[in-house]
Amino acid sequence: MPRQLPQPSRDSTDLVTILAALADPVRLTLMRQMYLRTGATDCAALASEVDVTPPTISHHYRVLREAGLTLTMLEGRRRSVAIRHDDIEACFPGLLAAVLSPRSPSPEPP
Repeated sequence: MPRQLPQPSRDSTDLVTILAALADPVRLTLMRQMYLRTGATDCAALASEVDVTPPTISHHYRVLREAGLTLTMLEGRRRSVAIRHDDIEACFPGLLAAVLSPRSPSPEPP
């Protein structure tokens, strides 16, 4: 049976902490990858798409979880991660879509 790593409650999420977590390019990349997928994703699969060492990727996952952005589940040696969509939307409506949605290219000026 999977277990969850500790995370902040919905009521204790803080916008400044969330924005600080998203300010790092690696964490923003991880969050954008998760945002495009449904459900939990294997941490190793996401990590393979960024060029950082295993200890560094663990740090980035921890920062995202401690900011209240993600939920990490453990099942044996496997870890999976998911965005806490409902909690973030309840506290900060539209934030995830505004920050994580793929952007269309800006039109060229005339």
